[in-house]
Amino acid sequence: MSDPMHLDFDLQLTPDGDGYLTRVLTSPAGQAQGVFRAPWTMQDYTRFLQQIAPTDLTLSRHERMDTIKSFGGRLFDALFAGPILVCLERSLDAAQRQNCTLRIKLRLNESPALLDQPWEYLYHAPRNFFLSQSSTSSLVYYLELPIPAPSLAVTLPLRMLVLIAAPADLPALDVEREWTNLQQALSPLIERGLVIVDRLPISTTAALQGALRRQEYHVLHFIGHGAYDEQNQEGMIMLTGEDGQGRALAAEDLARLLHNERTLRLILLNACESARTSLHNPFAGVAHALVQQGAPAVVAMRYPVSDAAAITFSHEFYAALADGYTVDGAITEARVAIATRLGNGEWGAPQLIMHAADGMLWQLRDLQTTEAIDGAVISRELSALTELMHSTAVRDRVAAYHADFRAACQQITILSNYKDLHDLLHKLQYRCYNVIAQEARRFPADELALDNLLNYEVTLQDITEQLQRAITRARLPASETAWIADIVSAQQSLRQALDNMETEALRRVVWLLRRVLALQPSHINHRLNAAARALRLATIIQSLGAILAELRQLSREVEQITHFEAGVDALRRFDEQLYALIDEHDQWQEVQRMLGRIEDVLVYDTSELEFSWPDLQQRVTALCGLQQGEWVNLFMQDSEQLDKAILTRNPVRIRSYFQRYRQRAGNRFYQVDLQLKELCTELRKVGESLAAILRVLE
Repeated sequence: MSDPMHLDFDLQLTPDGDGYLTRVLTSPAGQAQGVFRAPWTMQDYTRFLQQIAPTDLTLSRHERMDTIKSFGGRLFDALFAGPILVCLERSLDAAQRQNCTLRIKLRLNESPALLDQPWEYLYHAPRNFFLSQSSTSSLVYYLELPIPAPSLAVTLPLRMLVLIAAPADLPALDVEREWTNLQQALSPLIERGLVIVDRLPISTTAALQGALRRQEYHVLHFIGHGAYDEQNQEGMIMLTGEDGQGRALAAEDLARLLHNERTLRLILLNACESARTSLHNPFAGVAHALVQQGAPAVVAMRYPVSDAAAITFSHEFYAALADGYTVDGAITEARVAIATRLGNGEWGAPQLIMHAADGMLWQLRDLQTTEAIDGAVISRELSALTELMHSTAVRDRVAAYHADFRAACQQITILSNYKDLHDLLHKLQYRCYNVIAQEARRFPADELALDNLLNYEVTLQDITEQLQRAITRARLPASETAWIADIVSAQQSLRQALDNMETEALRRVVWLLRRVLALQPSHINHRLNAAARALRLATIIQSLGAILAELRQLSREVEQITHFEAGVDALRRFDEQLYALIDEHDQWQEVQRMLGRIEDVLVYDTSELEFSWPDLQQRVTALCGLQQGEWVNLFMQDSEQLDKAILTRNPVRIRSYFQRYRQRAGNRFYQVDLQLKELCTELRKVGESLAAILRVLE
């Protein structure tokens, strides 16, 4: 189920004598005003955290829950009283009537001391739910800043950078398990090509800066240790130095490092105390400093959590995002997972700080502006012809086009076979090879690596069998499929490596799979696109049109004829869209070749770019002129910057803007390629109805 729409409940707290003035600025029920006084001391809060910690075995699961409810209920009663409570109740009712979630936005800029209050545990006793765990409400910390966060429509694929820091001189964390869970949570999006996850090989400050300079990222995920400097009242995260020892990176320095990353939309700090801040400066903590410097949203931990809680949070958070949830909705899902699976109070540690207008920090927009194609619908409409063929006269007329139906089915089958191989190789890379290559670095010393490899041995065996069946079904020549022998050999070597704990055999597995994946996906992709170009839907559409004209004279079944006519019209539009996309694909592919040729020599000579630029610019401008979307505006801006750099003959700026321009072009080519494969999937569904007609004829 996707995330529902949201209504805002803006609640501002400002100092007022020995308490705080509370004001509802906007809500579905209007405005209200009240007073808040903390119902406990910080010592009480510290004692509470000790009681709900997973290491405290003095309380049963039910007793721990009663403690959390009692604590959260006192906080709720102190915050929501009088007119504020009435406003909240009416707003919750309004959200329920509209099937929306009430987003409670705490504005605490003028009350930094309240940032450390455990608002996540707010418990509504009469309705028996925690505000931060309910699908009817969500909780965010909204920071008011002079610069609003712009909405950003991401040009697919969405890119995530994962920074894992495990300094040798700090307590060990189960970072590899969290990395594996992160990949698994995102695997549906990764396999569809919508998300690309990069792991930084080393966790130094220089490596992070270099990665951000070379590539634009939308999400930064940090796994490691956080700390808070009591003396300087400043948060920090712990990276590693060149010697592998811990190196503190202060909040202000990290914020400065990320400040110029204009595409970065979400930062997740899976580190203890990354949300903690100063009682006087709301931007002293790492998370708050990042938001102050322009990050639209930051998720951080307000106190240390167990490995189990951190891993569960990451898995469920990203799984919910993959299902279309907003950031605050995804955090709610993660909190519920921790509460129900671990049974302790660690679900209150994650904290969402943001200054974006809403929780939808990115929109995975399909850049295709033409009509969406549903092959299943076309197939269903065309299938009306099989029902009409119970009439001998109709069947005899359709039989005249038997050869056209057979040719169309054969062409679609060829294309579908290449699509199967493409998808299986994609599955091999993202569901098998990436994990095997990762675990090979820790094998055989780490028992967890052995467990993971045993699991993925089964996955490799399954994919190998599927590939062999697909190759047999496609009847491809041996010269095109000799690479399957490498995958079979890799499967056998993996068995040998695990049976005998041989690192050399495992290295061979990685090498064999890498050799296949370095070449074959692009070869299969080329043949897939060639098969799409060779497809001649126009012939079968012409035949179907002729049949339709004769049906109006032969049959009185008006409803079935109407459905069949709708299917023919939809198939005609499908054909137009398919060939327009193939043409755009070929043009972007030529742009990629030109850019690749320029890139090969740009490091030492800019003349290739200077001479090629007029033709290149004209081609790309013409391609972009046919499209709409934010990506077009950004591409044209990059084009203007590169044009100015070429005119001023500035080599440094030329290389810098060229890399950004090349990335934009690559992203668009990637998107068109993805759309073409999606159309091939829909075409297979159309082919099912044509095959059904052919079976009736035979």
